[in-house]
Amino acid sequence: MKTLKTLFKQDKERFIVPKSVQDVIPIKTIWEDGIFLVGNMIYAKTYRFEDINYSIASKEDKEAMFLDYSELLNSFDSGATYKISIIVKKLDKEEFKKDIMIPLKGDGLDIFRKEYNQLLLDEATGANGFVQVKYITVTAYNKKDIEEARSFFSRVGTDMSAHLNRLGSKAIVLDAEDKLRVLHDFMRPGEESGYKWNIKDAAYKGHSFKDYICPDTFEFHKDHFVMGEKYGRVLFLRDYANFIKDNLVSKLCGFNRNMILSIDIIPIPMDEAVREVEKIVLGIETNVANWQRKQNSNNNFSAVIPYGMELQRKEGKEFLDDLTTRDQRMMFSVLTIVLTADTKKQLNSDTEALFAIGRQNLCQFATLMHQQMDGLNTALPYGVRKIDALRTLTTESVAVFMPFRVQEVSDRGGIYYGINAISRNMIICNKSNLQNPNAFRLGVPGSGKSMGAKAEIEYIAITTNDDILVCDPEGEYGTLVESLGGQRVIVAAGSPHHINAMDMVEGYGDNKDPIIDKSEFVLSLFEQLDRNRSLSVIEKGIVDHCLRSIYENYKNGGPLPTLSVLQDRLHNHKDKEAEGLAKSLELFTKGSLNVFAHPTNVDTQNRMVVYDILNLGSQLKTMGLLVITDAMINRVSMNWKMGKRTHIYIDELHVVFSNEYSSNFFSSAWRQFRKRNAYPTGITQNVEYLLDSITARTMLSNSEFIVMNNQAASDRIELAKLLKISEEQLSYVDNADAGCGLMRIGNAIVPFENRLNQNTASYRLMTTKPGEG
Repeated sequence: MKTLKTLFKQDKERFIVPKSVQDVIPIKTIWEDGIFLVGNMIYAKTYRFEDINYSIASKEDKEAMFLDYSELLNSFDSGATYKISIIVKKLDKEEFKKDIMIPLKGDGLDIFRKEYNQLLLDEATGANGFVQVKYITVTAYNKKDIEEARSFFSRVGTDMSAHLNRLGSKAIVLDAEDKLRVLHDFMRPGEESGYKWNIKDAAYKGHSFKDYICPDTFEFHKDHFVMGEKYGRVLFLRDYANFIKDNLVSKLCGFNRNMILSIDIIPIPMDEAVREVEKIVLGIETNVANWQRKQNSNNNFSAVIPYGMELQRKEGKEFLDDLTTRDQRMMFSVLTIVLTADTKKQLNSDTEALFAIGRQNLCQFATLMHQQMDGLNTALPYGVRKIDALRTLTTESVAVFMPFRVQEVSDRGGIYYGINAISRNMIICNKSNLQNPNAFRLGVPGSGKSMGAKAEIEYIAITTNDDILVCDPEGEYGTLVESLGGQRVIVAAGSPHHINAMDMVEGYGDNKDPIIDKSEFVLSLFEQLDRNRSLSVIEKGIVDHCLRSIYENYKNGGPLPTLSVLQDRLHNHKDKEAEGLAKSLELFTKGSLNVFAHPTNVDTQNRMVVYDILNLGSQLKTMGLLVITDAMINRVSMNWKMGKRTHIYIDELHVVFSNEYSSNFFSSAWRQFRKRNAYPTGITQNVEYLLDSITARTMLSNSEFIVMNNQAASDRIELAKLLKISEEQLSYVDNADAGCGLMRIGNAIVPFENRLNQNTASYRLMTTKPGEG
């Protein structure tokens, strides 16, 4: 074919025996933006793309993803070649320690830090400890200079990013430093943490970039190579099965060995592909006609066309039909794999295991003989192809080599949330990377939602200087917070601790006029006093007028108002409705439930404060939660001005959505938290009550971090509709063990396991099970 002839001609270079390890690397020139010159007028650029949840998607979702991936392949420009690379590598223990391990501080909390460090180390080096990173390398031909290449890559990169976004993935461009790091980590295993390269420093010193990434030695033998102290072998897919399952690549990469799997793709222009197939079909028909003519001449008029010819005719017509009516493209492809091991014996064993995986899927892998160097350069994401063992495929046939498996979350500077139930890799999430840090934890009693929240609180307390505020309706968090150096405020009838419901710091509220938000809050309190009726328009106006009056006095130098002051002002108001409002406050100002009617007398400036409202009583619990939320708004506003982050945890969240005013107030508070560098987390076991409120549903659907432990059947169905979770994904919250379930982190939906070690000091502080602790 013309395209292949042209491509082979452009790829052909005079063979020069490498005289040094640097000569093995086929890169001629690099630019800071990640474009590499890899041949005569041949440029390459690499993009990293994120994984998606293909393996746990429903059948319908898988079909949609498969079609979207096929569209991505169809969008490949015929003036370029493409290489999809999956690099499987062992987690670098030293790099991990530097990024994740918690430094000791000698402040009395090091016992918890040591326990967490041991947990992280055990998970990182446990049964898996391997990570997969995926790349697409685009190679452009016949570009006169770097500017023309940049223009091409800009167009292709934009188009490719759009298709990956539809898949739920995204493309990240690798600059020169990032791409050289990929090559360095492969060629110098064990030295990943020592990679330091800067293009300006290297240019100033006159050093070649190859010196920073190449191994100490390269030895190429007939069927393997030696790279430094590692043994390696390049394999290729020689024979394809008639039918290949879409999990072949996942199985190969799930072998959990240091390896690189690369799929080189050469798109053919549609017009040329159709002409070529038409020629082939015409040739087959000619052969059939000649065979029939020969049989007729021998008076054998009933002869049946041989099976081989009939099969060729059928396949040729199907191929032509694919190109002309089924939106398929012709592509040439070759699949190569590089395996590395510490010893030759281990390499041979791993090779046989990989051959076995291929045979199980009716595919035949083979070792490249006397082509190990060419095979290595083909498999690595340089952007070159030195192996011509090409196979003619359609778009669907290439798409069967599906590179996607399951989404991973591993953010630098994040918090450990357990392990991925599929890949067994750690889930480390940094909420600051999300569009918003709003979070929910949902689950039936005993599912582990509170334990997960406590583990998160402990991790934040021992790793950051952020403030932590907890509203605790069940008295679960006090022991933990006090052990971490925080303060427990007991809010109950007869308690010596008082919280002034009328506190209002500078900057309070979500509006320019803070009285509007305070009025919303006070009206929600009145709604709690008598839930059988709503305030009239006149009564709302009276409350608003009295609030403005008492806060105007406060702004002019008067004392901070309390509910008692508000009651006195209502008594003095001329309208008769005001007297009824004043009397309704009697229980909470002069009665036994006056816990919120006095000036605040506890230190609420401790870094960690838990508001324990266990003994507040059912009549006051919702009111208590609202007052505490209002106190949290004040604290968040002060921290925001000081540039300090605040983490908010509110348990039994569903009770605030029992009426309109408390619902509106809490929704406003939730927005204020987000705007003022606070990370709010709502916790509830009554998901059904939460979903009954339109406001709560909106808050839930707009939150970027949601942890779903075991759910009741009705709740599972509603959550699936709201959060667009498939049945396969939902199975992870169906009768899930404690500490297990499903997380939605941004666009990623990840099944997780977070079983805490019961033989630790942390667990004994967190557990509420009888007989434990």
